[in-house]
Amino acid sequence: MPASADLPDIAKLKISELREELDLYCVDTSGFSEKSDFTSALRTARETLPRPITTYREPAPVVVSSVSSSSEGGGEAKDAAAGRKKKSSTSTSTPSSCSSAKNVAPSPPPPSSRVDPSPAPRHHTDRDASSGGGGGRKILASRAPVTARQTLRERPSSRVIGERTSAFLPGSPFSFSLKGSLHEDDSAIIRVPDGVCLTITAASVDRESMSAYLSQRGSIGVSLKVSSEENPELLPLWTFDGERSRSYTISDLGIRVCGPRNVRLFAHMEMGMRSSASVEVYVFGSVSLDGDKF
Repeated sequence: MPASADLPDIAKLKISELREELDLYCVDTSGFSEKSDFTSALRTARETLPRPITTYREPAPVVVSSVSSSSEGGGEAKDAAAGRKKKSSTSTSTPSSCSSAKNVAPSPPPPSSRVDPSPAPRHHTDRDASSGGGGGRKILASRAPVTARQTLRERPSSRVIGERTSAFLPGSPFSFSLKGSLHEDDSAIIRVPDGVCLTITAASVDRESMSAYLSQRGSIGVSLKVSSEENPELLPLWTFDGERSRSYTISDLGIRVCGPRNVRLFAHMEMGMRSSASVEVYVFGSVSLDGDKF
């Protein structure tokens, strides 16, 4: 869903403003450490999630006054009530920039009574859902996407030369293309929000690009590696090489990660990089709600 033209420019927002708007989209920012994390997540949220609705209202005034038994005191109380009534009628007739979203405060009652006004009706928001028990948390989780991002850098300058970002809501298939690299810093970061599970079942490589890569002298293969917050070391999960890659696909990985979690995926090019040849590793799976929580 494209962002509206009246939304502020993401590049000009401070981190606190980015976090505040991401909170409206119910996006978990606890794992973000750099401003680019916030800007990328907000750009994805504006494009894929429903725009949040925030309602405003002005509380009705509480009037507390006493009437003197003397005629002079009674006259002063009436004059004060008349002044308040005149001021109220003037303020409600003046248009406001948020008049379409505000409730108009009622006129004050006679000064001899004490009134406790009831709150104006509120529209349902995501913040209400967050305090609505299991049903509210399930609604928020169903709107929280799994995000995958890979940032590619030039060596030795570390200049960013490319970035891939994708978002997947619960109920959607997961598919992400990992560009092979020699450097672990080029790993893709997969963010799984609370109440959501990511299942990775298969990975594959393109037959033509894999054949061209293996034809280079010294080429061994391409290893799919994974790490987690509990074990940050990238461990090889499967290697596409000359013998195993006759089918060019592995379909029984069986990896399941439930949030809140961050994991890393890395396509490690083993040798054969002298000619700058690289192989894409395509990862497939699905995104679903965490059945143990809902």
